[in-house]
Amino acid sequence: MYSSVKSFLDRLNAGDNEKIEFSDADSRLAVAALYYRVIMVDGQVRPAELERYRQILSDSLGVSEDELGMFEESVQKKYESETSLFPLASIVRRLPIEKRREILVHMQQISLSDKELHEFEINLVERAAEFLDLTNEWISNTRKV
Repeated sequence: MYSSVKSFLDRLNAGDNEKIEFSDADSRLAVAALYYRVIMVDGQVRPAELERYRQILSDSLGVSEDELGMFEESVQKKYESETSLFPLASIVRRLPIEKRREILVHMQQISLSDKELHEFEINLVERAAEFLDLTNEWISNTRKV
């Protein structure tokens, strides 16, 4: 673990053009791809959604400003390669329940950030709740909104 972090920091400090890769096993990548799906599902990428998405990447997933562009590129590749929620959710499902709850809340926040709640966004978040074993919590939370 230490060696991979040190290697990453060395590459950043060296300023070389070597591309930093994010592993498919990195749960941050799977979580971010779920978030990105919320942005893309209605067919329109709005600035408010991207802004909220990037803020969540920074605050919740610890993606620094320096690595944001490379991370987003990896997320887009992951998004394009996964046609189903299942592979992403199977990675995220292994996270502690508190983290899964947080992910579901963030998905909802991204969907609401543009002040337009599209039917596809609702369906995506509901399906994610099912995959993350949070269906009952999602239903009870939506009744409060």
